[in-house]
Amino acid sequence: MKLIFKNLLYFSIVYFTVFIIDSYVKINIDPFPSRYISKASLIFLLVIFFLFNQSEEESNKKPIVILALLSFIVGDVFFIGADSSIMLVIGTVFFAIGKVLYAIRFSNKRDFNILKLIPFLLFCFIYMCCLMVAIYDNLGNYFIFLLMFLFIVMILAQFAYLRKNEVNRLSYWLVLIGVILSMFSDSLTILKQFYDRDIAYNNITIMLFYGLSQYFIILGITKEKKQINEV
Repeated sequence: MKLIFKNLLYFSIVYFTVFIIDSYVKINIDPFPSRYISKASLIFLLVIFFLFNQSEEESNKKPIVILALLSFIVGDVFFIGADSSIMLVIGTVFFAIGKVLYAIRFSNKRDFNILKLIPFLLFCFIYMCCLMVAIYDNLGNYFIFLLMFLFIVMILAQFAYLRKNEVNRLSYWLVLIGVILSMFSDSLTILKQFYDRDIAYNNITIMLFYGLSQYFIILGITKEKKQINEV
């Protein structure tokens, strides 16, 4: 087992094989209990991979990553069985907790240049406005709740963006790509729930972006090295 999780190629083959199985289960098989097992297995693989490969310099960062992944597992459980608005809300809350924990993991104590952050903040503002305009008429009582969730999504993206020059480039880009893919997954999920029109192949694309986002984020964390003077 150690060989599988210490070798990136072997792990990737196992991870994406489970991802394909989970996709098949979602489309073709009754979700209980098969989907609970296949979806949870995907994140548990990342937990084990992280434990085998992590080299966290600060002792408090390791449990933060594990708790984040466990929060996503709990959120997935509620989403899979979401036959009511309450279960959907609870699942979203756990996903938000996972994103907050990731944001805490990516935060640093160094000052940053606000001018360099302006283009990114502008992108976030446009992204939120476009999404909210598209679904506003169907939000009803979910307006504030969804606005808070999107704010957390933007906070995570901001902290991932601010890692530049603080860590090595490989880790920086892996995490940033993962966070952007997570934004795509979140956006499609929101549109699926609140947009008037159907989005083609939304189930497959949501799963694909979600699976890839978690893979890239955890891989980026395990590749992280502090880079104080990197440009």
